[in-house]
Parts: sequence; structure tokens; C-alpha cells
Amino acid sequence: MPAPSFQPRQHPELITLLHRILERLQADLANTLGVAVTVHDKRFNEGVSTLATLGVEGEMIAAQLSGLGGPVADALTHQVPVLSLDLWTDDRWPALTFDAASEQASGITAELKTAHGAAAVPGFWREDAAIVLSCTLTEPASALTVTTLIAYEQLVSAALVTTAAQNEAAFEDLLAALQSRGAIEQAKGALMGLVGCDAEQAWSMLRRASQEFNVKLRELAVALLEHISGRPAQQPGVAEPIAPQQSARDAARLLWTAMANEQRRSDGP
Repeated sequence: MPAPSFQPRQHPELITLLHRILERLQADLANTLGVAVTVHDKRFNEGVSTLATLGVEGEMIAAQLSGLGGPVADALTHQVPVLSLDLWTDDRWPALTFDAASEQASGITAELKTAHGAAAVPGFWREDAAIVLSCTLTEPASALTVTTLIAYEQLVSAALVTTAAQNEAAFEDLLAALQSRGAIEQAKGALMGLVGCDAEQAWSMLRRASQEFNVKLRELAVALLEHISGRPAQQPGVAEPIAPQQSARDAARLLWTAMANEQRRSDGP
């Protein structure tokens, strides 16, 4: 019988540890109204939800995910850090206004009046299970805010890995996710260098190609690296190497060729 899949909510000691991590994070971030760990586990067909939260962040995330948009929603979608100087005036989320958020979370209206900046940093512990560490502040978010979240996101990921290690099958899943993450980041970097785009645009290119050609994202990333270099991609020895199928290799070749041709056209004669 196969080992059961790792589900964080079934481990109360993990939730307790996550709350302790959030308490430390809140202490390290000045003028914080709330912090939270949000998860989206596609394997179990679960919607996006908070795994651990302090302060107003749970209500803020619920408002963002209700359709108003915001840093957490964008971090989950695009897998890049998102920062906002002022949530209520940010052009990226015109629906996310003070009035709209107050209607969604009437119990924290007083706190919402003092809310300004926010930030969210993504990560994942399986290819189909994403996490986001986020905060809402009474002051504009800054590069230091994002740097602090990134450091604590590593602690959150470590907590998940440590707990999942009790289940051998789940631990192998996590190692495979780490293997995938490195390949995807390298492939994003290659596209950014070719096209001159940012990380979010490169991520969108990979996701779109993965969907259009119906190939796994991790295989597409490795195939792209091998197409560019003409040799097997270097992969850390933490898990079974990712071996792209021919369909992924064909997709990588077509993606790279299309992007290279588009770049040449934009450069002109």
C-alpha cells in the first residue's frame, strides 16, 4: 500500500511551529498589522487558504482572493515576490480599495484605516503545491520587507520539509520539488537574457508553453536548458534527475526559436 500523501493540516505540531515562525517574523517587521502562510495544494483539489495567520492578514487575504486582487493573489499566480507601497492606491489592483476591503472584512475596519504597504513572497514544497508568506503594514513596504519575507519563507519551507520527512514518500516529493525549482529558475533566467524581460514575464512564457504543448513544467525547463547548451543539464543530486520526454524537448525547441525570432524582429536591421 502506498504511503499517504503529506497534508500539512493533519500535523498540529507543524501549525504550532508555523505560528511561532510568524510571531518572530512579526517582531522583525516594523509596523506590521498581520502576517500569514497561504497554501494552494492542487493535488487535493483544495482552494487557496491560509495555513497559519496572525493579526489581520487572514482577513486581508480573504478579501484579495474574493476577486479584489492583491499581492498574495499575484504571488501565487506568477511565482514572483510582490511589493506594494499603498494597497488602496495601487494601479495593479483597482478593485482593491479601502471601501471594498471593508465590505469584505467589516470586523477589522479600524485596522484597515491604518493599512498601507503589503508584500508577498512565493515558494513551493511540491510542484503542485505553492505557499506564500505575506504581510500587511502601516507603512509602505520596502526591499527590506521582501528580503525579510524571503528569509522566513526558507524557514517555513524547512518546517514543511522536516514534518514531511516523517513520511518517506512525501519527503521524496519535496526533494523532487527542489530539483524542479532549480531547473525552472535557470530556464527563467535564460529567457530573461534572451528577450530582455523580467522574471514574471519569463514565468508566464514557461507556463503558457507548458499548457499549450501539454508538457510538465519541470520537463520543459530542463529540456530548454539542454536545448540551449547542447548537453545534459546539470541537476543537483538531491532527487532522481528530471528526464524530459521528446514532447517536452520539441516544445522547448519551438519556444526558444519563437522567442529568438521575435527578439531579432524587435531589434530590427
